[in-house]
Amino acid sequence: MIERNPCTNTTPPKIECEKRPFLDANQCKQLLDIFAKHENTQLKTAITTLLYTGLRSGELLALRWEDIDFDNGIISVTKTLTLLHGEYSFTAPKTKSSERKIKAPPELVALLKAHKIWQAEQRLALGAMWENSGQVFTNQKGGFYNRTTLNQQFKKVLKKNGLPDLHVHDLRHANASLLINAGLPAKVVSDHLGHHNTQTTLNTYAHAFEETKARAAEVISAALGK
Repeated sequence: MIERNPCTNTTPPKIECEKRPFLDANQCKQLLDIFAKHENTQLKTAITTLLYTGLRSGELLALRWEDIDFDNGIISVTKTLTLLHGEYSFTAPKTKSSERKIKAPPELVALLKAHKIWQAEQRLALGAMWENSGQVFTNQKGGFYNRTTLNQQFKKVLKKNGLPDLHVHDLRHANASLLINAGLPAKVVSDHLGHHNTQTTLNTYAHAFEETKARAAEVISAALGK
């Protein structure tokens, strides 16, 4: 036993965050156009949902149909899908603030409705072999959808279309950048992404906020007639 923690007066090393590519609005539209024509209905819906909502991949794959309010266009995020020692389980989201409700635009709601019909057809075709997990996104037999598989399928489409090598998590960054560039307050963006606090959002997307500040200066100048 020791009386004091020897680490109390130490200075921890600064963590260097990996810089990931941020897609601009035109690149996001290009992605949507590519996946809109893709033959894999589930992949198309998953990627589009990520881009429109900014969900983490684990949150996306944990979605159940009961989490989607089609009448009001609300997606409830209450859990994340975790794979540990070969077993899938639902765990609490990354932080308490990650439990949130996201307003889905009409075009995404329509796409999710079409996906539900498609999934019902798959279930009927497989009959007793369908696992019926109740998930919005599943594997070919209705079981849990592996996030590694989702990422590999995503990268394959990008490579085929000559696009940069991205990770599905980059779609979350793209969603955040679009919101920030639209001039939304940091608090609104933070709540939308399910961050622990606003400072996390400001730190993670500092470059995007700097661009917004520059435009703010231009707006003030224009408003004062200079």
